[in-house]
Amino acid sequence: MGNYLMGFDVGTSGSKGVIISTDGQVVATGEVEHGVDFPKPAWAEQDPEAVYWGDFIKITRNMLAASQINPKDIKGIGVSGLTPDVAPVDKSGRPVRPCIIYMDRRGTEECDWVKKNIGEDKVFEVSGNAIDPYFAGYEMIWYARNEKENYAKTWKMLNSHAYVILKLTGKATIDVGVAGLTAPLFDIRALKWSEEMCELCGIDMDKLPEIYQAHEVVGTVTKSAAEETGLAEGTPVVAGGGCDASCSALSVGMIEPGTSACMYGTTHCWQIALGEPKFDPRLINFPHVVPNVYVALAGMGTTGGIIRWFRDEFSMYERDMANRLNVSAYKILDLEATNIKPGSEGLVLLPYFMGERTPIWDPHARGVIFGLSLYHGRGHVFRSILEGIGYGLEHHAEVARELGIMPERIVAVDGGASSPLFRQIVTDIMNTPQDYMAKVSGAPVTDAYLSGMGVGIYKDFSTLKSWIEFSDHNEPIPENVEVYKKLYKVYRKIYEKTVEEMHYLAKLQ
Repeated sequence: MGNYLMGFDVGTSGSKGVIISTDGQVVATGEVEHGVDFPKPAWAEQDPEAVYWGDFIKITRNMLAASQINPKDIKGIGVSGLTPDVAPVDKSGRPVRPCIIYMDRRGTEECDWVKKNIGEDKVFEVSGNAIDPYFAGYEMIWYARNEKENYAKTWKMLNSHAYVILKLTGKATIDVGVAGLTAPLFDIRALKWSEEMCELCGIDMDKLPEIYQAHEVVGTVTKSAAEETGLAEGTPVVAGGGCDASCSALSVGMIEPGTSACMYGTTHCWQIALGEPKFDPRLINFPHVVPNVYVALAGMGTTGGIIRWFRDEFSMYERDMANRLNVSAYKILDLEATNIKPGSEGLVLLPYFMGERTPIWDPHARGVIFGLSLYHGRGHVFRSILEGIGYGLEHHAEVARELGIMPERIVAVDGGASSPLFRQIVTDIMNTPQDYMAKVSGAPVTDAYLSGMGVGIYKDFSTLKSWIEFSDHNEPIPENVEVYKKLYKVYRKIYEKTVEEMHYLAKLQ
């Protein structure tokens, strides 16, 4: 007997779940991988029913079976997910089409139209963000213009985790953080949908979900959802932390202004908590899970995705060895890269494999591995991927220093952060210390905690803060810092000198 809380996060490459006791002890965890569909160049989609809801059912049933918990003892459920994205559903709650996810770049023409007809200054004034197809509002504009029949059948336009909440409760919702990523349709200062921007962009406000704070209870588990998942009918469900990056950051202490965390996931999301709106169009800006706190986010589009791509496409030997030894192929690749000197002996990678978000906002940017010779092997290329991600983060650090918001340290979180090599490379390139918590953390823990706030078990975030125990610390290594300073200059020049050719190739596709 006891009281428990459940958290679930839909990631780009997989979903994770956790059940915790109210004192923060992990009782059960679950994880499954899933894929992304790329039906056309620069398009990225997922099936909400099979991926988001399917993962939830599988993980929930596995965790309940493993823990032997009575489902009635789970007092609250929180959900977060990859975002921004657009998952349209009809009045019966069925998907009208696959979910268009944040990687997708199909809304480029719509962005150009908004720039010409509404203007960048007006959009930034309302939304606090730049104009880019990354934001869900531009995906919605594309959808309304290019799939008119589907748009007419649409009841609500949701995102990944909101689809799970709809399946659980029957309620169409969005939390304030994800709403902030629905530029240009969200008024970031008034924290509500902008009637003016919706009208200008041709979006029906009735198709947008109701906005809640992340910890607010939005409904309870229905009878049909209970039968599918094994959960107890009537279990409260909160709006959730929405953006998985914010939830991951909160789980390792990004609460007060000035604190900072970096999510090493399929994408890299380095975030800085701000006590007041200090928006810059080179960054992604939105309300934090913590009320009255904002987030300035450096969002790199395909970082962990590049690592997985390299594993799947070029690391057959490592994958075979991993299966034989029952270890991760990533750990074997890490060992190979560890034997390579900092700088990958002259290789520099641009991690723009699906265009890039911040700080360059270029949907036509493309990946580059620069400096290859017959001397280089897999270990060199793999290390150059990790370093290229570090150079991208340093590009954002330049912006943070300029704005006066650069933190003194960063907390690393999520899957890729478990690599000591990866953390050290990033630490050296940014010349900024990093902490890491080996204890189970990440978005699902925050989701569970938010549900505890929603049902009154916790009054604020102080209890969550008391659970944080850092296990590892990385300090910059001076000689490595100097090597990376020189190569970072090359990194910046490569894009500047090849951007026209990148755009030409993108248009040929």
